[in-house]
Amino acid sequence: MSHRIPVLLVLIALIAIPDSGLQAQDQETETKMRDAGAAVEVYKTTEDAEGAPVSLNAYVFYPADHKPTDRRSAIVFFFGGGWKNGTPNQFVEHCKYLASRGMVAMTADYRVLNRQGTKALKCVADGKSAVRWIRQQADRLGVDPERIVAGGGSAGGHVAACTGVIKGLDESGENTSVSSRPDALALFNPAVVLAGIDDRPPLDPEKVAGLPERMGTDPKALSPIHHIGAEAPPTIIFHGKADATVPYWTVQEYCGAMEKAGGDCELVGFEGQGHGFFNHGRGDNSSYETSIRQLDRFLVKHGFLEPPRSQDSPRLTTIDLSNDVDRQVIVDREPGQYLGHPTTCLLEDGKTMLCVYPKGHGRGGIVYKRSDDGGLTWSDRLPTPENWSTSKEVPTLHRVIGPDGTKRIIMWSGLYPARLAVSENDGLDWSPLKPVGNWGGIVVMGFVEALQTGPGHYLAMFHDDGRFFAADGKRSDTFTLYKTFSTDGGLTWSAPQSVYQSSDVHLCEPGCIRSPDGKRLAVLLRENARRKTSHIIFSDDEGKTWSSPREVPLALTGDRHTGKYTADGRLFISYRCQSPVQSRKDRVFEGDWVGWVGTWDDLVEGRDGQYFVRLGDNTKGADTAYPGVEVLPDDTIVTTTYGHWTKGEQPYILSVRLKLSELDRR
Repeated sequence: MSHRIPVLLVLIALIAIPDSGLQAQDQETETKMRDAGAAVEVYKTTEDAEGAPVSLNAYVFYPADHKPTDRRSAIVFFFGGGWKNGTPNQFVEHCKYLASRGMVAMTADYRVLNRQGTKALKCVADGKSAVRWIRQQADRLGVDPERIVAGGGSAGGHVAACTGVIKGLDESGENTSVSSRPDALALFNPAVVLAGIDDRPPLDPEKVAGLPERMGTDPKALSPIHHIGAEAPPTIIFHGKADATVPYWTVQEYCGAMEKAGGDCELVGFEGQGHGFFNHGRGDNSSYETSIRQLDRFLVKHGFLEPPRSQDSPRLTTIDLSNDVDRQVIVDREPGQYLGHPTTCLLEDGKTMLCVYPKGHGRGGIVYKRSDDGGLTWSDRLPTPENWSTSKEVPTLHRVIGPDGTKRIIMWSGLYPARLAVSENDGLDWSPLKPVGNWGGIVVMGFVEALQTGPGHYLAMFHDDGRFFAADGKRSDTFTLYKTFSTDGGLTWSAPQSVYQSSDVHLCEPGCIRSPDGKRLAVLLRENARRKTSHIIFSDDEGKTWSSPREVPLALTGDRHTGKYTADGRLFISYRCQSPVQSRKDRVFEGDWVGWVGTWDDLVEGRDGQYFVRLGDNTKGADTAYPGVEVLPDDTIVTTTYGHWTKGEQPYILSVRLKLSELDRR
């Protein structure tokens, strides 16, 4: 079992990281840093192992509008390399991003074995000197001395952790009345366990015997987990769960020790990722993007950054339409009867709209209605096949076209087994619900997206927590996001394949949006554990492969995102406003039916967007908003959902009509 791996293997593996060939940084590194926009500062003059003088630089990235009189938060990063080699270049992109967000961000050199012949003890001393120097120079640097963060990767993460939790080890002669302890830590696959814990067996005796010489002291003196106390600063750790250099269990132990001591430690694990996964330039940069935005959120949470704002809209505009009754159309209402979870389908004539919803919370007989005037008025409840009354979950409507051009409408009903009904005459007649395969899931399907791989090709996604995927399913702590494909216009579907699964992040209820140029797919995902904001994934190959999930801004966080483009290229996305537990007090429309207006680029860049709109004031908890969104030929948005719109009464189905030009005038 992985938790029985000898703990000192971590240290040996880090020492064995191959030399990158960048032993002589000095002028080469300084030139690269200046070219990247950094100011060069000498934070320490010291000696190498032979007594020769050494100047250590801090490379400082300032915000564009920075002034020396500012009191900005600051962060200093320490590079990885097994205390043997490495370069401050590792964290340039992290610094540039955080400077763009308003921090004074820097990456610092420190002494290592291959250049200065020094031991790990000196690495830690240099890290402490760097933090102390920032605090001493705070007035000149425009920094708040009480808002300093230390960060780093691997051995550099170890250096940063030591500055936060280990007392002493300071460079002799420095003014220790100025604290070298940072106010927060940001650690990337850090080495935080360097000596035995819980009586776990050490490595073989020959290797263990050489550790004190390599460290320059007893390894336990440099093992952060052995020094955690109540004064440890709030910490976030990013770590690959498949890290073979620094095993994942070591950071789990570290966070557990922090929490036991009363500290705040947040561990962000990355499924299937190994050592160094977070570096800019690694793979498609999705892990870098996810980790930097998670770091952003952590820094906002602890007061080191202001919440992010869109570049195009300095302040996200909040609009409340919930009292505009002239915009509202009641689709269906029945005293004493719960009506919920509708979806809609707009036909090609731009005015015929179909709507289905269950009599109950997800489970219940399916009600079917039709509008012939773009949702202004609705028919009575229409006849449906008898077995529609046996629906176990939310029904969803989708327009599909077969390889031969035949137009159909399909309706999914989930849980086990997933079932499908079909209409071949635009909803005038329907088939009964029939099983699609020997599988099922929750909210089948969140979307059905036409693909460019061939006529009649479609992608759909759903999720499950183990209960409904198979006939004998049982609930688990793991949520799995599945994909399935059709090549015959939605009549038959492939065996579902896992896109992502995790026991830490519960991603579900996918909603798909295609890029304006048609080349990229984005899927927005609810985070059901309520620990993090909603997530987004991207595909550049028509759904074959997907990027690692990353969080979206709080402004777009919620459940069951459904979005469409308007004529000017902007997006309108409808969803339920439901936030991570720690953020709920910051959301003005928590538990309500809301909409978001922004652009595709806002999704890609993780920006707030333009408008945050309350569409309906839900009066009972968060029991609302499985929305349909349709855009009429005149650019009117018709969005439809259920909610407790009248206090003390059962929920009913409501549409809201709006144009973005109306929001612009507001």
